[in-house]
Amino acid sequence: MIKGVALSILASCLFGLLYYYPVLLQPLSVVDIFCWRLLTSFPAIIVLILIEKQWSSISALFIRIKDKPFLLVGLLFSSFLLTIQMLIFIWAPINGHGLSASLGYFLLPLSMVVFGQIFYKERLSIFQKIAVLLASIGVISEVYITGAFSWETAVIALGYPIYFMTRRKLQIEGIAGTFSDFFFIFIGCLIYFLLHYPCNKIISDLSHFHIFIPMLGIITAIAFAMYFVARRLLPLGLFGLLGYVEPVLLTVVSVLFLHESISTEHILPYGLIWLSVCVLALEGTIYILRTVKRKRLK
Repeated sequence: MIKGVALSILASCLFGLLYYYPVLLQPLSVVDIFCWRLLTSFPAIIVLILIEKQWSSISALFIRIKDKPFLLVGLLFSSFLLTIQMLIFIWAPINGHGLSASLGYFLLPLSMVVFGQIFYKERLSIFQKIAVLLASIGVISEVYITGAFSWETAVIALGYPIYFMTRRKLQIEGIAGTFSDFFFIFIGCLIYFLLHYPCNKIISDLSHFHIFIPMLGIITAIAFAMYFVARRLLPLGLFGLLGYVEPVLLTVVSVLFLHESISTEHILPYGLIWLSVCVLALEGTIYILRTVKRKRLK
């Protein structure tokens, strides 16, 4: 379990590094950075699949596509949803919206709870009801005080649940789903490069960022590798609880390295939303402690 916890935290740290990484690749555009990330990380993910001996899952996915060609439409839609999220992940930190994006990741566990209750009739625990109430008050306060709610926060908090629901509907959970999403995005980035990226531009990028561009793909692949291994080693409750580490790190990166600050008008809404996340984290901690206690009594 200690190994799983360490890998999960390290994966979150690498995703935190990737949040700052676009700054290192300026003046490349958001689309250029996005394409370089996919073009360098997808081959590394293929290597990861081979090392993990998960190619059978990929073969099964291709068989499903052959038997049900319409599945391809759903897979393309899933890739499109992930593309939006990955572009925001790059755009936000280099355009002064790192904190707004990190708030979206803080809201994500709560929005997942709400989506589960609405679409899958999952019952809310008392802790979840309190967390949803606090987050709702926080969002309403933000709209009332500022007259608006950051679009990037909303897209992350609402877009990811739709993405996960799509993957669940398509039954492409796990490594097969990741391969599918990255494969189609990789093809799209390759087409973009062929149409808009002359050879001299590619050479120029690689000469200016000869270390940063390859490392972008390597770090992405290593982060996903640690994430997959941690998910396999840890109980689901603990794995979900450790998922709160990443938005905390994204906030730290935004404040310390991107030099963003929380204005006084945002303190109350942000505080309520962060408090709601703490309530969910408390519930997860209690659940894990009870599980450990039950196992010891057996």
